[in-house]
Amino acid sequence: MALTRNFAWLTAMLAVALLLLVASTLPVAPAVEAWSGALVDGVAAGARDATKPVTDLLLHAGQLEQLSEENARLRGDVARLEVELAAVREQERATAEVAALIEAVGTRPSTPVAASVMVRDANRAQAFLVISRGAEDHIAAGQAVLGPGAALVGVIEDVQAHRARVRLLSDAGSAVAVVAQRARVQGALAGDGHGGSLHLDFVALDAAIDVGDLIITSALGGVLPAGLPIGRVSAVARPEQELFASIEVAPLVDYSKLEHVIVLTGEEARAASAGPTRPAR
Repeated sequence: MALTRNFAWLTAMLAVALLLLVASTLPVAPAVEAWSGALVDGVAAGARDATKPVTDLLLHAGQLEQLSEENARLRGDVARLEVELAAVREQERATAEVAALIEAVGTRPSTPVAASVMVRDANRAQAFLVISRGAEDHIAAGQAVLGPGAALVGVIEDVQAHRARVRLLSDAGSAVAVVAQRARVQGALAGDGHGGSLHLDFVALDAAIDVGDLIITSALGGVLPAGLPIGRVSAVARPEQELFASIEVAPLVDYSKLEHVIVLTGEEARAASAGPTRPAR
């Protein structure tokens, strides 16, 4: 059976060959040959176009792997440069902030020492900072600590060799002698330990003090350098049954956002840590 089938195929192929030989002698043979060639070329071109992406992928597989590795390396370089740029920007911002603080201090007799805030006390009943300067930098208890605009933000409470603890004005135990700049009304500025709130105590009911008045440090008692800005009067109440007015003061500085401060060292900032006694509320 297989021999018969093979014989049939051979016979058919011979017949086709003879037919092609005979057809080649006909006048239309060149046209048929050209048409067949064009048909075959078209089919071949389509096949090449269809397989070209796969061929290119196989030919360039090594290059694609190399490009992938190069892309990963470049992404790593970009990430490293972004980290370095962030560090440079942060250093520039810190340098500019410290420079602004020193410029705000101006020509005061005291020697300003810049310090970074290292720790914030999380206890809302107290308000303390730990700064990056200490006794080795001539920091001593009682010295004034300034924030942006040379505004007084606190007083050095405790000192170690390379760090110091600052009691903020908003601390419940803080009390500083101050004066209302416009009316020259003296008083004691005290904190209540509630997120930066300040109160001006010992001010008579009929004192000519109004909302918006600037509160600065007083030379009274020689505790701190005079004239340091602290805040502005934000509310005034004069209860008839009381001896003193109830006055609230809004600080010029947001104590919760302090990152750098200036400590006034030298003879003019040699004050003891004790301040005016705060009245009971």
